[in-house]
Amino acid sequence: MTRPIILDLTPDAQGMVALLAALQVPDHVRPVLVLFSGRATEVGVAMGHARDLLRHYGLGDVAVQAGCPGAMVQADGVGHDLPPGNDGLGAAHLVQAIWACPPGSAVMCCSGPLTTLALALVQAPDVGAHLHGIIFSGGAFHTAGDATSVAERNVAADPEAAATVLAAGVPVTMLPLECTGRLKADAVWMEQLARMGSRPASVAGRVHAELVAARNGGARGSGVDIGLAAVAPLLALLSPGIFQGHLAHVNVECRGAHTRGMTVAARGGMQPNALVLRNLSVDAGRGVLRDLLLVATK
Repeated sequence: MTRPIILDLTPDAQGMVALLAALQVPDHVRPVLVLFSGRATEVGVAMGHARDLLRHYGLGDVAVQAGCPGAMVQADGVGHDLPPGNDGLGAAHLVQAIWACPPGSAVMCCSGPLTTLALALVQAPDVGAHLHGIIFSGGAFHTAGDATSVAERNVAADPEAAATVLAAGVPVTMLPLECTGRLKADAVWMEQLARMGSRPASVAGRVHAELVAARNGGARGSGVDIGLAAVAPLLALLSPGIFQGHLAHVNVECRGAHTRGMTVAARGGMQPNALVLRNLSVDAGRGVLRDLLLVATK
């Protein structure tokens, strides 16, 4: 069975890696919608690149849309600009894409904040029952956060959205920082991917160039390992055996002045609302991703 997937990606090199990898296994998954959320200029560039990738693989009919540009609850009241030609109705597009799939078939793979998905669940509460599941990269339980000392950046960007998704009754798989933090594009892995860059004008070459630029643009200018947490939801869908986890009831702190965005997991006494993946075989994960990306060079 080819499972329909909806990719809610970050508009960066890691997001493009996730999309390119997803396109290499058409017998297993097929993107039916690609969303990007972030800064308008970055989203606009990412959307154009994604459309090129999809056309190259004969999927020019797959919609590429801008996700919701800000959190569900705006503290400053300031509006957010959108890429030219997009209406910003990412949640409405998402609802339509889910309803267009057979009931219980589509999986959401989210690598950034959960705003667009949460708004879709608020706008159309029944749409959750139409999903097979949600896999997202976010949260931190037994490690320091990367947004604050207690909060991971995707959840911290929109705690209300994360809380809404976890309360929706949809099967959720959660990949917190302690699971994804060591999944990085390091020098050895990049050397294994060198063949991708042999044809710079190809789609694989363009993605490779973006990865190289991301590493070379890091702190101190060159060769900085970059995180691949954005790809982890796809890996969890394609290769669940390289992960270990447990069911838990996860709460999101939405009010605390110093704890906003914190995720707390309780394993007993409450109905589980998420499968929390705590461990990942990093070598296996990098190997799966490497092999998928190298298929794109053939």
